[in-house]
Parts: sequence; structure tokens; C-alpha cells
Amino acid sequence: MVGGEAIDAEVVEEILYIWDPSPRTLVIATGAVLVVGIILAATFQSIVKSYNTATDGELEEDGIAIEWGEGIFMPRHEECVDENNGQDLPEYGIGYEPSISITSNGNMFITAHKDLRWGGEDSPIPLILDPDDPGPWWACTDGQDTTWDYWASWFWASYDNGSNWDHGENFGPTPGNMLFANYFAGGSECLGDEGDISVDAADTVYYLDTTLEDNWWHTLTGHGTEYATGVCQRMNTMAADDRPWVAAQGDGIIHYLGNSGVSPPECTGDAGRYWYYHSEDGGDTFSQCYSVPGGWSTIASQRHGPYVYIAQEDADTQTGTVVVRISDDHGRGTGLGDGTWDQPVEVGVREGNCPEGYPVVNTNEGGTVAVVWADCPNGSTGAWEIRFAISYDYGVNWTSWNVSHIEGIQMYPFVSISDRDLVSLAFYGLDFEDGGLDGDYVEGEEWYLYAGALRSPQEGDSWGFEIADPSPLHVVTAYEQAEGDVHALHDFFETVISPDESWLGIAYQVNIGQHPFEENEEQRYIKFVRGNVSSA
Repeated sequence: MVGGEAIDAEVVEEILYIWDPSPRTLVIATGAVLVVGIILAATFQSIVKSYNTATDGELEEDGIAIEWGEGIFMPRHEECVDENNGQDLPEYGIGYEPSISITSNGNMFITAHKDLRWGGEDSPIPLILDPDDPGPWWACTDGQDTTWDYWASWFWASYDNGSNWDHGENFGPTPGNMLFANYFAGGSECLGDEGDISVDAADTVYYLDTTLEDNWWHTLTGHGTEYATGVCQRMNTMAADDRPWVAAQGDGIIHYLGNSGVSPPECTGDAGRYWYYHSEDGGDTFSQCYSVPGGWSTIASQRHGPYVYIAQEDADTQTGTVVVRISDDHGRGTGLGDGTWDQPVEVGVREGNCPEGYPVVNTNEGGTVAVVWADCPNGSTGAWEIRFAISYDYGVNWTSWNVSHIEGIQMYPFVSISDRDLVSLAFYGLDFEDGGLDGDYVEGEEWYLYAGALRSPQEGDSWGFEIADPSPLHVVTAYEQAEGDVHALHDFFETVISPDESWLGIAYQVNIGQHPFEENEEQRYIKFVRGNVSSA
């Protein structure tokens, strides 16, 4: 059963158990029985809603009760802390756009984009960021104003359900500059600036890190506790790649979706923003890239089952649809036009073109697939909408609706799904109506992290969204108001659900203090917050 049907059945069983009719009761007139049945049926919906939901521990309409803990900043190595490098919080790592993944025992891993401007007194990438003042990219070196500890992108790990965080296995401090990196020292020596993480059915953790020029793979076995890659492992594929997306399944099957924006020279002659690669040997080798025509995209797969899904804007256009591409056999085939990939299925509309608004897809082992995306029918600084689509039969049939919670901006929504269909949504939100300011997107408006969850959501359910961290993530500046700039929190963040469904975890960005090297920017930090799910 899906939606409210399974819950209704549970409530019926509870009521019948309590009623437990005696022989005398069983001879009630048929008409009276029908009346009782009608009354019970009429009250089931309200019983289910009261039973099933809450905020702050109180049972309210629809949403699952979540008790949010205190946000935790991601740490730096003690020997790399520099009190004089311009950070307001020098003991924590500077970064943005965090990804998070979880193993079957609850171990979690977070990576985040490096702040390239903070690579020392000079610019780390001449000709792009600062052609008049080129210089090398430094890490963990006195006097260089660095704010990272090693060459690879940030890689943090928690082995106690998110209570404590430290650097992942084989990611130790690597001082020096990019010209003297030792590419035979292991994970932390692999030069990178942003990455993605996924976990397969054997609880092997795959971490891909990109340098724009190419990608490095890091493999950690034993629920992510043992670094297994050895020498830095180049992917040797797509050049000029930007944001990487990774999904893993089975024993070493890896799906990589790369964003190049142009046709890479080693690929087919097709055009496209995104390109798909496939590995069946744990990332040792990959198929060459196949074009995925359309706009912004993400990818997800079952860990144990064979299904793989790509959610995508149908085209790089202002309006259109969101589509899902489906493979029922581990993404195998010679390309997306043949093999095991079906033709794209439309799952919802786009009435506006949000700034870098990825449609996010996720799935579970039972055939539930969900896609969430932000829509901007009123422009980038008007009220946004969150659109959500779900299928309970491996993507054959879909229901799509608007789940907007506030009158304001609802940016970068992300969806997670447990194997028992607990579905969580989270987004960066700015409520036009919460501060009493004159105007909508104006100086002084505050961004917050919102989240909510439902069991087997159906159209019309209320998610019970709450603020998950009481501290603002960012406050709109006069510059951002004047320029219509809504990009302060960058491109995305991610969430996970614990294997036993007892808590949710969110990796997210918060801005604190002015950036010493970038005008009209702030220092960007990564935090993690855990929300305990009510047992009700």
C-alpha cells in the first residue's frame, strides 16, 4: 500500500482491537453498523493526521515530529589553524556547496567546495580570478593565509551518528603549494576543489573530487573507515568538468554524471551540458561519456536493486518541464539512446528559470522515486515555489504538486527517502513576511535552513516545515538587494536519513563575517545538524 492507505489500515486494526465486540454487540441492526462505519470512516482522516504528525514534539497536522539539535561546525586540523589568516572562526574550515552520504551503520561523510580565493596572498588560478597577481595554491602553510588543510576538497567523517566530526581516513595536513604536491602520498595529496560522495551495497564509500581539468577517485572500504585507493587515482576522462554527481550500487557499480557545458573532445559528437560515465569495477575503468541532452541534472540509484534515475530539466530554457530518465539494469548499455535507458518521462512543469536550480532525484529499495525542484514563476527575487513529484512504482506513474511553505524564496530543495518511505525535504528559505521589512527581497531579510518529513506523502499533505537551525544562514545585504543577487548560499546542500529512520542529518552552509579577499562576499562555513524523529 502507498500513501495514507497503509496508515488507515493500522488505525482500523487498533480500533477493532479496542472495540472487541461481545456476542450481544454482534447482533446490532445492520443499519446501526452502517452508521458506525460511516462515522469511523469520516473520522479516520483526522485520526491519521493527528496520530502521524508534529512539530517540536507536539502532534499537529501531517508533518513528522523532529527535534533539532545544535549545529556543528566542520573542524580544521589543529596544526593548520591560523589566527591571522582573516577568518572570524579560524578553527573551522572555509567551504561551500556541501555533499553528505551515509553507510548502513550510520557513518557519514561530508565534502565541500574549497574557497579558491583563500589560497594564499596570491590568486590560486591566474587568468581566471586575478590575472594581474598570479600565485600558487597553498595549503596549511604559515604566512599564506590559507584556510584548508590539504590539497583535496574538504572530506570530513563522523563515526558516531553525527555527534562528532573529524577529517576522514588518510586526509591529513599536507602543507606546501600546488607546484610541490606529492601525488604518491594518498588521498589528501590529490589536488581538488569540489566533489561528491556515494555508497554502494557493500558499504564502500566512493568520493570523486574534481579539479576542473580532470577528476580523482578516493575509495574507502569498511563503512568508510579504511582508505583503499592508494596512489591518487585519476579518472582520465572529461576535461573542463564542473559539478560532479556520483551514484553507486551493487558491488562496485558507479554512475558519474559530469557537467561540462560543452562537448568534451573525447566524447561522442553529440551536444549537451551533461555527460554520463559508467563503471563496473569500482571506478578502475569507466565507459567514455554519453550525452544527456537537457538542462540541470542529478543522478541517483538503488544500492541493492538495479534501478538508476537521472532527473533533468528538459532543456536549457526559461520554462518547460522536468523529466526523469530510467534504467532498470544498472545503467548498462552503449549510451542513453539505447541499452537499458528508457525515453525521458515528464514529471512536472517549470514556469520559471531559477538560478542554478537543480532538480534533485532520490530513490529507495522499494521502488519509490522522488524529484524536487525550485520554480521561479515570479523571477529570481519574487516568490519561489517548490515542486515535488513522487512515484511508488519505479517511475511508471507520477504525482506532482506544489509544496511551497512560505511566501518568499525557497532555494535548493533536497529530498531523501528511507526504505520504509520516510521522505524528507529541506531547503534554504527566505520568508518575505517574517521580518516586517518594507519590501520583499530587501536588505536585512534573513535566510534560514528549513526541513520537514512525511511518511509516504500524498498530494495535499502538509510537510510541517520548520527552521532546523535558529541562527540565520545569511542576511541580505544592500548590494544583493540592488543587484538582485540571490547566490550568497551558492548552489546546493544535501541531507540523509539514518538507516533506522530515527534521525535526519543535514550538511549546510552558513555565512559569517566579511570575506577578506572578495568584495561583497562573506566567509562561508559548513555545518551539520541532526534532527531526531519522533517515535509517534
